[in-house]
Amino acid sequence: MSETYESQSSCSSDCSGCNIDCSSRKPSREDFLVPLNPYSKVKKVIGIISGKGGVGKSFIASYLSVLMNRKGYSVGILDADITGPSIPKAFGIHSKASGNQLGIFPAVSKKGIKIMSVNLLLDTEDTPVIWRGPVIAGTVKQFWSEVLWEEVDYMFVDMPPGTGDVPLTVFQSLPVDGLVIVASPQELVSMIVSKAVNMANAMDIPILGLIENYSYITCGSCGEKISVFGASHIDEIAGKYDLPVLGKVAIDPAIAAAIDGEAVEELEGDWLDLAAETLEIVHRVKDVPLSTAGKAADVQEEAAAVKIAVAIDGNNHVFQHFGKSEKFNIYEICGNKLISKTSLSSGGTGHSRLVTLLAEQKVNVLICGGIGMDAMEGLMKAGILVVPGTQGDADVAAAAYLDGSLAESSTPVCQKEHEENCGSECNCT
Repeated sequence: MSETYESQSSCSSDCSGCNIDCSSRKPSREDFLVPLNPYSKVKKVIGIISGKGGVGKSFIASYLSVLMNRKGYSVGILDADITGPSIPKAFGIHSKASGNQLGIFPAVSKKGIKIMSVNLLLDTEDTPVIWRGPVIAGTVKQFWSEVLWEEVDYMFVDMPPGTGDVPLTVFQSLPVDGLVIVASPQELVSMIVSKAVNMANAMDIPILGLIENYSYITCGSCGEKISVFGASHIDEIAGKYDLPVLGKVAIDPAIAAAIDGEAVEELEGDWLDLAAETLEIVHRVKDVPLSTAGKAADVQEEAAAVKIAVAIDGNNHVFQHFGKSEKFNIYEICGNKLISKTSLSSGGTGHSRLVTLLAEQKVNVLICGGIGMDAMEGLMKAGILVVPGTQGDADVAAAAYLDGSLAESSTPVCQKEHEENCGSECNCT
């Protein structure tokens, strides 16, 4: 008793290195994980989620698994949509699951993809699953812990829509490495995606990116892409949450024919190539040849890196007249690590041209001295954050922005010295 009291009295509130069981201990995510079948090894678990039903989430899970299988990986699908299972039909699987004392055997598709779904356990495929939440959640856990998956490189978990019991069970019970959020073009999608993003953030699970299904239909005569469900908002939403768009899937009769014909493994289309390449790079299970990294690596690097431009004078100090800036330091930052520092010459051609130049360089943040309203508006329209009124060494200024000492502003700054040198009507900023 006294030893426990002494330990608690000196508690630092950091439970990570403490093995004492006390009332202050907060459960970690690992405390809820269900053990994998001891005869199985799953390297990466990727959840396919959506905030609502009817967005084609099961197709995305199926076709991503097909693409990764074609790349030579061992792939499995855990169909966690217990009340609406559709994965087996897409692969033409109608057999019942079997097993032995070691566990349940998953079904295997024609191309070798391992699948476990409640449809493999029911008396008939059209038998309704009328189960309460705890039973459904328990079934998902059994699919993880009692199925003999053997060795799987990528396990895709097709989750039911929404943010209810089953997604929560998957997030807590399975070691999910990343999530792909599936959406559709309707206006309502912004709120729906937000719910999915917020749940993922609350559970501290990284989001790989967004995929828009039913994005467009291609005219058979002229090739024009027609937005059947209205203008797409996926890029806007992705920008809001700083997430990459991994694919825009067309409304294509070939997709419906492949699913209805139980031949998703025979489908050919490039809609999800970027998603597969990105998954291969971000959640790597083996060395990936540089030739296959391509666009996926570029997307992830672009999503993670930040470019900071600092207007400078000849002494590497922050230049005080944005519109007359002849040179910029460009700092490329990934996390808090400096990837590169380069110089950009501009010629001091006025703020309109400078805004265009910085946008072309994909600059995210500008640090400068004096700047006027027109320039501020131009930069903000280009999606560039502005840190005005800064003085001193450019390197120090960039570091200060990164550690939070400098903040963005939408208020123009035109210093007294600027007016004295250029006149109160000057528009060089």
